[in-house]
Formats: sequence, C-alpha cells, structure tokens
Amino acid sequence: KNFDLIIETFNKLGLQLKIYGSGPLEFYLKSVAKNNVEFLGKVTDDEMAALYTGAKAFILAQKDEDFGMTAVEAMSYGTPIVAYKGGGYLESVVEGKTGVFFDELNPESLSKAIQGLSRLSIKPFDCITQAKKFSKARFVKEMLHFVSSHAQIKV
Repeated sequence: KNFDLIIETFNKLGLQLKIYGSGPLEFYLKSVAKNNVEFLGKVTDDEMAALYTGAKAFILAQKDEDFGMTAVEAMSYGTPIVAYKGGGYLESVVEGKTGVFFDELNPESLSKAIQGLSRLSIKPFDCITQAKKFSKARFVKEMLHFVSSHAQIKV
C-alpha cells in the first residue's frame, strides 16, 4: 500500500502522520519513520471514527486499488482524501471537491498534492455527500429498481 512512500513524504515535510493497523512491514516502517509519525496499531471502530473525524486528510497511495472502500469510509466522516490517481479512487474521489490526486508514486508528487489540498477549502458536507453515493441503502434501492425494470414477469 506504499506506506513507505507516505512515511518518507511526511518525514520530509515534517507533518504529523498517524497510521492505524498493523502488518508484516510494521517493524521496517517504524525503523524509517521519524518522530512525526505515530503508529497506533489496531484501533476500535470508535477510535477509527475519531481519527477520521479529526484528520486533515486521509492519504492513499496504493497503485492498483480495485475500489478503495477506505476512501469512501474516510469521506463519510467528512475527511478529504489525498490519493494516487488510479484505480477505484478515480470513481470515489472528486478532484478539488472531496480531495486531490497525485500522478506519480514519489515523495515530490505526493508532497505537491498535500500542499495543494492545504490551499483548498474542502467542505466536510461535500465529502459526506459523496460517500453516500456508495451506501448500502442506495445500492439495494437501485438494484431492486434495475431488477424490477428488467424482469420478464412484473410482480
């Protein structure tokens, strides 16, 4: 998921970064992180909600993300996104309205996107509204409509 890229970028910028979760690269990532990077380990749903709510942005640098549910999850709390311009992020993040993209997987490109986001005034309401487009309730409603409108036998 390119956490090493994110950490390297935040090390250079000197900005605070919080990382939740754990995995096989955790020891290595901790070894390259400076004091501005905090590893939180596993968090509860309530703790994650508080992190999203208080965040200036949620950073995503995975190159081949199919959909990017974490982007939608973060936006549902009003948190803007900084994401690699590819994969499913292109479906869920609206450039300049709910977040910004970076084109290359390097610290310079990510830094430029982070700085670009800081010059925007993204509204939490817009992020929440965008996230609702991917809600379970909307999916069920539209699927039922699709099936009923294409069914051979009307019920």
